[in-house]
Amino acid sequence: MKRLIAAVFLVATPALAQTPSPAPRAAGEAASRPQTVEDACVFVAKSMLMVKDLKVGVVQSFPELTPPGARLTYSSRMDAEAADITDEIECQFDSAEGPLMVTRFCMDSTCYAADSEEPEDRRRFEEVRALMQRLK
Repeated sequence: MKRLIAAVFLVATPALAQTPSPAPRAAGEAASRPQTVEDACVFVAKSMLMVKDLKVGVVQSFPELTPPGARLTYSSRMDAEAADITDEIECQFDSAEGPLMVTRFCMDSTCYAADSEEPEDRRRFEEVRALMQRLK
């Protein structure tokens, strides 16, 4: 049933099925800042995975909640079938309006935040925040 729902969602919203890479940038030129919690969560996932492209499946966005956030399924394989897009990320942000800054995110059953117990998890969180701060 879960796969059927995901497949129906992907057919209904093909624009979300794949997030294109931004245009190539000159050395030192910053990428543009994500404007929605969905786009910001995709940015977090790409940053953590260190990939330029990400195939996005189902997206759930909650900009009206406190804290605002988004959840999505993704695959780093651009040729992945809808049923194979099962990796998940959940992101929370300080506000729903720009500039967006991540306050917590979870991938692969690990959550990353400024108050994470594990030093490596705190470090990964701070790295993603630093990358977001560099955006124009």
